[in-house]
Amino acid sequence: MKTILQKLLITLLAAGSFSLASADEMFIFQTAEVKIDNNKGTLYIGTPVNVIKNVDDKNVLVEFSGIAFDDKLYSNKDKSLLMASVEKSTLGAKGEAKKVQAVIEKGYLTKVPSEVWEEHEEFFYETCTQCHAAHQPTEHSMLEWDAILQTMSGFAQLYTDESEYLSRYLKANANNGFYPEKK
Repeated sequence: MKTILQKLLITLLAAGSFSLASADEMFIFQTAEVKIDNNKGTLYIGTPVNVIKNVDDKNVLVEFSGIAFDDKLYSNKDKSLLMASVEKSTLGAKGEAKKVQAVIEKGYLTKVPSEVWEEHEEFFYETCTQCHAAHQPTEHSMLEWDAILQTMSGFAQLYTDESEYLSRYLKANANNGFYPEKK
Protein backbone atom coordinates (compact mmCIF):
# COMPACT_ATOMS: atom_id res chain seq x y z
CA MET A 1 0.00 0.00 0.00
CA LYS A 2 2.84 2.41 0.90
CA THR A 3 4.51 1.76 -2.50
CA ILE A 4 1.26 2.51 -4.34
CA LEU A 5 0.85 5.81 -2.46
CA GLN A 6 4.47 6.77 -3.18
CA LYS A 7 4.01 6.03 -6.90
CA LEU A 8 0.76 8.01 -6.95
CA LEU A 9 2.45 10.97 -5.24
CA ILE A 10 5.39 10.88 -7.67
CA THR A 11 2.98 10.72 -10.62
CA LEU A 12 0.97 13.68 -9.32
CA LEU A 13 4.10 15.77 -8.73
CA ALA A 14 5.43 14.96 -12.20
CA ALA A 15 2.07 15.81 -13.77
CA GLY A 16 1.99 19.11 -11.89
CA SER A 17 5.36 20.23 -13.17
CA PHE A 18 4.55 19.02 -16.67
CA SER A 19 1.34 21.04 -16.72
CA LEU A 20 3.29 24.20 -15.81
CA ALA A 21 5.91 23.55 -18.47
CA SER A 22 3.34 22.81 -21.14
CA ALA A 23 1.14 25.83 -20.41
CA ASP A 24 0.56 28.08 -23.39
CA GLU A 25 0.73 31.55 -21.93
CA MET A 26 1.46 32.69 -18.41
CA PHE A 27 2.00 36.07 -16.78
CA ILE A 28 4.66 37.50 -14.49
CA PHE A 29 2.94 37.80 -11.11
CA GLN A 30 5.57 40.09 -9.60
CA THR A 31 8.63 41.87 -10.97
CA ALA A 32 11.47 39.37 -10.75
CA GLU A 33 15.21 39.15 -11.15
CA VAL A 34 15.93 36.57 -13.87
CA LYS A 35 18.57 35.34 -16.24
CA ILE A 36 17.91 36.61 -19.78
CA ASP A 37 20.12 35.07 -22.45
CA ASN A 38 22.77 34.33 -19.75
CA ASN A 39 22.73 37.92 -18.40
CA LYS A 40 21.26 39.31 -15.20
CA GLY A 41 17.93 40.85 -15.99
CA THR A 42 14.50 41.87 -14.75
CA LEU A 43 11.09 40.74 -15.97
CA TYR A 44 8.35 43.21 -15.06
CA ILE A 45 4.96 42.49 -13.55
CA GLY A 46 2.21 41.51 -15.97
CA THR A 47 4.47 40.57 -18.88
CA PRO A 48 3.00 37.65 -20.84
CA VAL A 49 5.41 34.75 -21.40
CA ASN A 50 5.29 31.27 -22.89
CA VAL A 51 6.74 28.48 -20.78
CA ILE A 52 9.16 26.43 -22.89
CA LYS A 53 10.38 23.81 -20.40
CA ASN A 54 11.29 23.03 -16.82
CA VAL A 55 14.92 23.84 -16.05
CA ASP A 56 14.83 22.14 -12.65
CA ASP A 57 12.32 21.64 -9.80
CA LYS A 58 12.21 25.37 -9.07
CA ASN A 59 12.77 27.17 -12.40
CA VAL A 60 11.38 27.23 -15.93
CA LEU A 61 12.57 28.60 -19.25
CA VAL A 62 10.16 31.17 -20.70
CA GLU A 63 10.05 33.03 -23.99
CA PHE A 64 8.51 36.40 -24.84
CA SER A 65 8.69 38.98 -27.62
CA GLY A 66 8.97 42.73 -27.74
CA ILE A 67 10.77 45.67 -29.27
CA ALA A 68 14.43 46.04 -28.23
CA PHE A 69 16.10 49.32 -27.37
CA ASP A 70 19.65 48.50 -26.17
CA ASP A 71 19.20 46.98 -22.70
CA LYS A 72 15.37 47.18 -22.54
CA LEU A 73 12.50 45.33 -24.19
CA TYR A 74 9.19 47.16 -24.65
CA SER A 75 5.73 46.12 -25.76
CA ASN A 76 5.86 48.50 -28.75
CA LYS A 77 8.03 51.01 -30.61
CA ASP A 78 6.55 53.87 -28.57
CA LYS A 79 8.26 52.43 -25.47
CA SER A 80 4.91 52.59 -23.72
CA LEU A 81 5.30 49.53 -21.53
CA LEU A 82 8.57 48.04 -20.29
CA MET A 83 8.63 44.24 -20.35
CA ALA A 84 12.23 43.39 -19.46
CA SER A 85 15.67 44.85 -18.96
CA VAL A 86 19.17 43.38 -18.84
CA GLU A 87 22.35 44.46 -17.08
CA LYS A 88 24.40 44.49 -20.30
CA SER A 89 23.14 45.98 -23.56
CA THR A 90 22.50 42.73 -25.43
CA LEU A 91 18.86 42.82 -26.47
CA GLY A 92 19.33 44.33 -29.90
CA ALA A 93 19.33 47.36 -32.15
CA LYS A 94 16.95 50.24 -31.51
CA GLY A 95 13.45 49.32 -32.57
CA GLU A 96 14.26 45.71 -33.51
CA ALA A 97 11.58 43.06 -32.88
CA LYS A 98 13.17 40.48 -30.62
CA LYS A 99 12.25 37.12 -29.12
CA VAL A 100 13.95 36.54 -25.77
CA GLN A 101 14.28 33.62 -23.36
CA ALA A 102 14.67 33.85 -19.60
CA VAL A 103 14.97 31.49 -16.65
CA ILE A 104 12.53 32.35 -13.86
CA GLU A 105 11.24 30.74 -10.67
CA LYS A 106 7.85 29.05 -11.17
CA GLY A 107 6.40 31.00 -8.23
CA TYR A 108 6.58 34.23 -10.23
CA LEU A 109 4.13 32.91 -12.84
CA THR A 110 0.35 32.72 -12.99
CA LYS A 111 -2.12 31.61 -15.64
CA VAL A 112 -4.66 34.29 -14.71
CA PRO A 113 -3.80 37.92 -15.51
CA SER A 114 -6.49 39.30 -13.19
CA GLU A 115 -4.56 37.78 -10.24
CA VAL A 116 -1.59 39.94 -11.18
CA TRP A 117 -3.58 43.15 -11.03
CA GLU A 118 -5.97 42.67 -8.06
CA GLU A 119 -4.25 45.19 -5.78
CA HIS A 120 -3.53 47.60 -8.63
CA GLU A 121 -7.17 47.52 -9.71
CA GLU A 122 -8.36 48.17 -6.16
CA PHE A 123 -5.97 51.13 -5.85
CA PHE A 124 -7.18 52.48 -9.22
CA TYR A 125 -10.86 52.39 -8.24
CA GLU A 126 -10.25 53.74 -4.73
CA THR A 127 -8.16 56.61 -6.07
CA CYS A 128 -10.02 57.46 -9.24
CA THR A 129 -13.60 57.33 -7.96
CA GLN A 130 -13.17 59.94 -5.26
CA CYS A 131 -14.13 62.71 -7.70
CA HIS A 132 -15.68 60.95 -10.71
CA ALA A 133 -16.68 57.60 -12.14
CA ALA A 134 -13.63 55.60 -13.16
CA HIS A 135 -13.12 54.55 -16.76
CA GLN A 136 -12.47 50.94 -17.64
CA PRO A 137 -8.76 50.47 -18.48
CA THR A 138 -9.70 49.17 -21.95
CA GLU A 139 -11.45 52.45 -22.81
CA HIS A 140 -8.10 54.09 -23.60
CA SER A 141 -4.80 53.28 -25.31
CA MET A 142 -1.47 53.31 -23.49
CA LEU A 143 -0.64 56.77 -24.86
CA GLU A 144 -4.04 58.11 -23.83
CA TRP A 145 -3.52 56.77 -20.30
CA ASP A 146 -0.16 58.55 -20.22
CA ALA A 147 -1.84 61.87 -20.98
CA ILE A 148 -4.69 61.28 -18.55
CA LEU A 149 -2.33 60.29 -15.74
CA GLN A 150 -0.14 63.35 -16.26
CA THR A 151 -3.18 65.51 -15.58
CA MET A 152 -4.95 63.43 -12.96
CA SER A 153 -1.88 62.58 -10.83
CA GLY A 154 -1.78 66.18 -9.66
CA PHE A 155 -5.48 66.26 -8.79
CA ALA A 156 -5.24 62.92 -6.97
CA GLN A 157 -2.04 64.07 -5.24
CA LEU A 158 -0.21 60.86 -6.09
CA TYR A 159 3.38 60.27 -5.18
CA THR A 160 5.69 59.30 -8.07
CA ASP A 161 5.74 55.62 -7.07
CA GLU A 162 1.92 55.56 -6.80
CA SER A 163 1.61 57.14 -10.22
CA GLU A 164 4.02 54.57 -11.73
CA TYR A 165 2.12 51.74 -10.00
CA LEU A 166 -1.16 52.97 -11.45
CA SER A 167 0.35 53.63 -14.87
CA ARG A 168 1.64 50.07 -15.24
CA TYR A 169 -1.79 48.63 -14.42
CA LEU A 170 -3.62 50.94 -16.82
CA LYS A 171 -1.18 50.47 -19.71
CA ALA A 172 -1.05 46.69 -19.36
CA ASN A 173 -4.85 46.57 -19.46
CA ALA A 174 -5.33 49.31 -22.07
CA ASN A 175 -7.07 48.57 -25.37
CA ASN A 176 -3.62 48.10 -26.94
CA GLY A 177 -1.97 46.69 -23.79
CA PHE A 178 -0.73 43.19 -23.05
CA TYR A 179 -4.06 41.40 -22.84
CA PRO A 180 -7.23 43.47 -22.51
CA GLU A 181 -9.33 40.62 -23.93
CA LYS A 182 -8.13 38.17 -21.25
CA LYS A 183 -9.14 40.23 -18.18
